[in-house]
Amino acid sequence: MNNKEIELRIADLFAMLLKAAKPILCLVLVCALLGGAYGAYTVMTADPTVTQEDVDKAEKAVESAEKAITNAEKALTRRNEIEIPDAERKLERAQLLVKRRQDYLNNSIYYAMNPFERGVSRLTFYVETDFTVDPDVASLVEDPRTSIVLAYTQIYPFDSEILENVKKILGTNAEKQYIEELISVTNISNRFVQIRVINDDAQLAEKVVNYLYQTMLNRLKGTVADHSANIIGTFTGYEVDWGMNDSHTSNEDSLLSAERAVTSAEESLQSLKDGVADKEQAIEDAKENLEDKQKELDETRSTFESSQINAKNVAVKAAKNGAIGLVLGLVVGCGIALVKGLFGGKIQNQSEVMSRYAFPLIGVLPRTKKVWFDKAIRRLEGEPVGNFEATAQATAQSLLGRIGEKKVCLISSDSPAIAEKLSSYTNDQVQVLGSIIDNAESVKELSDFEGIVLVEQRGKSRVDLIDAEVLRAKALGKEILGIVLA
Repeated sequence: MNNKEIELRIADLFAMLLKAAKPILCLVLVCALLGGAYGAYTVMTADPTVTQEDVDKAEKAVESAEKAITNAEKALTRRNEIEIPDAERKLERAQLLVKRRQDYLNNSIYYAMNPFERGVSRLTFYVETDFTVDPDVASLVEDPRTSIVLAYTQIYPFDSEILENVKKILGTNAEKQYIEELISVTNISNRFVQIRVINDDAQLAEKVVNYLYQTMLNRLKGTVADHSANIIGTFTGYEVDWGMNDSHTSNEDSLLSAERAVTSAEESLQSLKDGVADKEQAIEDAKENLEDKQKELDETRSTFESSQINAKNVAVKAAKNGAIGLVLGLVVGCGIALVKGLFGGKIQNQSEVMSRYAFPLIGVLPRTKKVWFDKAIRRLEGEPVGNFEATAQATAQSLLGRIGEKKVCLISSDSPAIAEKLSSYTNDQVQVLGSIIDNAESVKELSDFEGIVLVEQRGKSRVDLIDAEVLRAKALGKEILGIVLA
């Protein structure tokens, strides 16, 4: 039973909407036209929110973002292919310099000496020959002593054989370079030659000096002009050598400087390597920025194009707003129809009569006025589909059969014409009275009748008037035999 009531109720709602199809359609069309007109008006009168200048600015922003990516990629390439390799080479050179200076300080005999008690041995000699020259031509003739002195000094640096012998005298296995810096052979005014050897042990230095002096004499004997080498001075002992002290300090400072250079090169290289991640992130940030700028450009172009006044934009905007108006009109129209049907206070169909009143429904007459979807409405509401006249005659006969010998009248406040039609089909056996609500004559005449049959019309008869008629009939003690719905 409940399911049937719900089903009938839903059918009634559809019927209400179909009955109001014309006004709903009119409202939908009006709303669609107004919406389309408003959309076209907004396009044609609206000030553009985006101008060509804005589009150009957005395009320049995209170009700038693309350049930023190129520059970031170049910076990363420069970092990986130029800056880092350069820093690695600088570090290698600095490390090599530190190694060389450390090797020198570790292996140098000279550096190991105490400058404040340095052993030294010096031997100075001059060259004498039998060569004489006339004073008048002395300026034109070269003195052979000059060549001889130069020959002595040219023997230094000494060859490996001499240096090996020096190493044996000193009792060391030091490399050649560390032996050579202990020895010096000096030309003094092209007349004198000085041999000097330094060593912690001055006596060993003297032995080296004597060995070198004798070796030089032997090397030049018979290879230059006859001469004699005369020793004019020797010294063997210990001295304070401030130059050596300065040299030691300079070498130590040089090592510290080289070590600082290594540290600086390492820090610089590490900083460059650490910066690679920043460069890579800069590229990613630049790409993301490009995507953002490209989206902004696309949106700007789209907005600019949509804001231009042309047939396409006007049509699109009009169609869009028209569709919105159509939907809005449909919703509003359906809502009004449903509200009017549900809360309008009028009888809509036979199911409503049967649910409201306990009186029998003697007959339901077809609509006399044709409407859209007439057949569908009739099916939804359960109305007869036949001819009005035939149905009315049948209803009249049914009415006569129900009242039998009773004297009955038809009461209708809203449909007197239909009541008169039914009365005619009963050969006036059932008379028609006017409204018993506001017609005193009808109330007075009602006393002659035993029962009442209400004649009401769908969509016209008001529920409050029907209720008033029922109350009036009960108050007058008249039986309501049924209802005819037209």
